[in-house]
Amino acid sequence: MKIKHYVHKLLKDFCIVLFAFAAMTIMAAIAFNMSFMNPVAQTMKDFSLTDIYYYVLNDHGRVDTSRVITIVDMTELHSRADIADVIEEIESMHPKTLGVDIVFEGLKPDTMADMRLMSLVEKCTNAVFSYRLTDYNNDSIGYESAIHSFFSDMVPVNEGFTNLERSLYGGVKRNLSLKTLYCGEEQSSFSYKVAQSYSDGKLVTSNSKVVNINFRPTVFRKISPDSVAYYRDLIEDQIVLFGAINELGDTHYTPLGAMSGVELLAYSIQTLLEQTEVRHLNTGMTAVLSFILVFLTYLGRVNYIEWAKARKNEWVRFLLTTTFVIGFLLFVWTGFLAFGAFLLFVETNISFNLGWTMAAIPFLGGAGEFYGLTIRRCFGGFTAF
Repeated sequence: MKIKHYVHKLLKDFCIVLFAFAAMTIMAAIAFNMSFMNPVAQTMKDFSLTDIYYYVLNDHGRVDTSRVITIVDMTELHSRADIADVIEEIESMHPKTLGVDIVFEGLKPDTMADMRLMSLVEKCTNAVFSYRLTDYNNDSIGYESAIHSFFSDMVPVNEGFTNLERSLYGGVKRNLSLKTLYCGEEQSSFSYKVAQSYSDGKLVTSNSKVVNINFRPTVFRKISPDSVAYYRDLIEDQIVLFGAINELGDTHYTPLGAMSGVELLAYSIQTLLEQTEVRHLNTGMTAVLSFILVFLTYLGRVNYIEWAKARKNEWVRFLLTTTFVIGFLLFVWTGFLAFGAFLLFVETNISFNLGWTMAAIPFLGGAGEFYGLTIRRCFGGFTAF
């Protein structure tokens, strides 16, 4: 009889948790499909718990300084002659890899500057230059046009595209393409080319064509063009990214706030080199873990109430079973779960979407009442509490 009792009780608990998830799913469907809920749905789509993790790390001073990547800011440089001077000066200090985040479109009236720049590019065997892909067709063809620097057809040049993930142009940038199709042929990104060059072609990546950037707060050393000569130690044998930091048209919103395109590239290159890509648990694993956590939450709530009601003192029983005390204990428990998810991310770079768990827990009380009013009356099951 005891075994049968425990089996029935376990089935009852399982059903209640299942009802809580069903209620949460219905509410989520309303939020994502009803027109008047569009702002809420958009906010939920753009939100990630990793954003909070980065904020906590930054707020508590957990900020690293990159020992590999240095950025030379070219925002104030407007002529190709000046740009060529800075590139030549950087090259004289022997960086391991130079990444030039500039697309030199077309020829300029200053023909001598163009010729000098082209001659310099031909000598920069350790440099990676950027280009942009345009006119996306479909998933089998990819992009149909590209904007290259004027010298790409005249001298050998190592190029990589700097396009962001197409689906992310309107929201928070968390990903960057490693590979994409151009006229049906696979092309490598600027970040991938720079990382490969620095690692002497030994970079190991997954089969994924998109990297989930790890935005763990990092300071990238920044040098102005007129002070390059004073910072040989930040250039020699390093990755030097040459791009604009304060260009309004190349500013993107990230989990760390507004960020220039060249800084975004720096984070993606660092992620590739350090093999710290953020790994998101798949939907199936997230659902299973969420159900287990909500199930444990429900069992803890039920057992606590049974323990509290068994106290002999009437005032103690009243106090321990008040909504305030139960709500406070639930708050502490969810805080513990959030801290556990944070530690998992910090130690392993694995992101577990705790949103499903947090969304389902508030429905447990209503799910218990639903069970008591329907299943118990229809099938003679056990009461909820």
